[in-house]
Amino acid sequence: MKLEKVINEIKGISGYIGSTILNKTGEIIYIDEDKTIDLAFSSSLFNDTFRTLTEASLDIGLTDLIHLEAETKEGEIFLIYANQTNTIFATFDSKGNVSLAKMILSQAIKSK
Repeated sequence: MKLEKVINEIKGISGYIGSTILNKTGEIIYIDEDKTIDLAFSSSLFNDTFRTLTEASLDIGLTDLIHLEAETKEGEIFLIYANQTNTIFATFDSKGNVSLAKMILSQAIKSK
């Protein structure tokens, strides 16, 4: 699945706030920024955390992480899906169709 198609699909989901795509070195190669959240900073921070958790998973004998989901008290939901090439970071409000977003992002990462 092409990254542009993935972004267009998730942008149409109710509750969508914004998204970024990072390459394997953590550089942002795409951003659809919402002004309420600093997505460049957020995605970089969450990507670093995701990579640290992946290392921890490998250290205990498990495999690479493929996704991470976090929710704030206020209801913002952060999704990270990654493969060897890219990381997709997307954020939604709590009333959004996060299940649909997770299905689309999961499929996108597997088909890379």
